[in-house]
Amino acid sequence: MDAYICKAGLWCGPCVIKALVAARKAAPGAIDMSPAEALQQIVSANGFTRESDYDSDDLPKGPYAQGGGEADTPQHCEGCRQFLGNPLTSDGMLWVEGAIRDYLTTRNPIAVTTDTVNEWADFYKDELDFRRIVLEALARKTARS
Repeated sequence: MDAYICKAGLWCGPCVIKALVAARKAAPGAIDMSPAEALQQIVSANGFTRESDYDSDDLPKGPYAQGGGEADTPQHCEGCRQFLGNPLTSDGMLWVEGAIRDYLTTRNPIAVTTDTVNEWADFYKDELDFRRIVLEALARKTARS
């Protein structure tokens, strides 16, 4: 999913346009356009020709493919909290493995819902070693008993 950078956060296309409309930086009709097309018109209407002409605190930058690109954690939209489907660094993959392992051992994921943990597990399934994660979770649980 494409992501947009705005005010130091990542946003999905629909949310970034809604935020611009709410801030009166875009006309309400922008909601009915594709986010990339709407943003291009908004940027142009503000007198800018390139992203380097303005700061992301003023107007969003993007779109950036793959949920904004590789990161150390799964990225979510600042507006609706939708998972953006970004690739992870090796540290990020370890972090997701830890989140899944913690969920399996405590049923209390770190500040995320069960649906979110399941979504990450499904999205990153080809890169995760579920057998190892489950065995480590069982070993932890046994050690606590």
